[in-house]
Amino acid sequence: MALTDYVSEACTALQQEAGSWEEAVRLAGGLLERQGHIDPSYTEAMVNMVKELGPYIVIMPGVALAHARPENNVMKNSIGVATFRGGVSFGNESNDPVYAVFAIAARSDEEHLKLFRALAKFIAEEENVERLKQARAFSEISF
Repeated sequence: MALTDYVSEACTALQQEAGSWEEAVRLAGGLLERQGHIDPSYTEAMVNMVKELGPYIVIMPGVALAHARPENNVMKNSIGVATFRGGVSFGNESNDPVYAVFAIAARSDEEHLKLFRALAKFIAEEENVERLKQARAFSEISF
């Protein structure tokens, strides 16, 4: 599966502002909620994961992968993408500030891995991450 199978323009918000990492994660999750892909409880679970385990979701400079365990609160496998023009601090000294938050929602552990694999291919290319960071329109990003 390619990333284009999981990301849509409706689930993307570019050049946003957030006052905290929590606001950034909620914004990314909210994109999926509005499309009916997840229940609000999944967004809460993503926030709680960071509160409990720390900023482990910031996996490389400028990029956070927000996710949670599916508990019948994911209706469609999808990825919400939010970028932040000023960056957001998650408390990860090596990789802050975060400019892109991906909210990853999968219905099962197996499907979760498929989404992560598709996303890993995309973020492994530095130019993709840079293009995403600078994008002002969905058409400027090559998922």
